[in-house]
Amino acid sequence: MQHLSLEPSALEVQNLSAMNEVFSEILGLRRLVHTPSGMTFELGVDTNGHTHVLMLLATRAPVVPRMLNLEVSGDEFIPLSQRLMAYPHLLEDVQIHDAGHSMSRQCAWRVATCRLPEGHYLRLAAIDPRRCALPPG
Repeated sequence: MQHLSLEPSALEVQNLSAMNEVFSEILGLRRLVHTPSGMTFELGVDTNGHTHVLMLLATRAPVVPRMLNLEVSGDEFIPLSQRLMAYPHLLEDVQIHDAGHSMSRQCAWRVATCRLPEGHYLRLAAIDPRRCALPPG
């Protein structure tokens, strides 16, 4: 899993407990650090051995909702999407978009979006080249 954005991979949150449930239980991310002021989760390790992380920073101030974009593998997408749908008490407006059989160069995108606690949004994106339509010919 990796972060897909130029924005920082840190979210300010008021309810660390609810967000911990989202990222550790639903998405299955490994929690590296947990303090009263925040949490850090491992998104993955790149080919150079660098660990990519997501930080949740506790705040009492009202939070401005943000979109968190994460890329997952094609094999991870279906199980993660199913887990998102299994938590209606915590996640709102879960939507799955499937662009299978596309003739575009970025074919076979799968995207799951949902509203997280406190108004933040999560977008999981996966591309599975095996699902691309074959060119006519």
